[in-house]
Amino acid sequence: MNSSQRTSIRKHLEIKLAELIKRTTTRDTAVESCADDNEYASRISEQKINLALHVRETKLIRDMEETLSRVDSWDFGICEDCGEEIAIARIKANPTTRFCVYCQSRMEEDQLGRVG
Repeated sequence: MNSSQRTSIRKHLEIKLAELIKRTTTRDTAVESCADDNEYASRISEQKINLALHVRETKLIRDMEETLSRVDSWDFGICEDCGEEIAIARIKANPTTRFCVYCQSRMEEDQLGRVG
């Protein structure tokens, strides 16, 4: 991976991170007073969804910040399992990835085998 690709990935991550932080900090997770029980139930359901999204987005923020800290590292873009270079198209699609397509697929199949 060359320096212009790293710069492009860094910029992309910084933009997406700023958007994600803004969205996460403005997400409403409070339940206001409600006119009736049906509205209250609806608001509680909405709150659960917002909280789940907040947890997911918080993890993604951590992943993106960690990725930003290692973009200039010599091993960025190298699969942590097999040590092969991760395809640049995969990194552009998912900059926080740590595994090549083959290793990621194998790990997911292993997890499915344990669940099923």
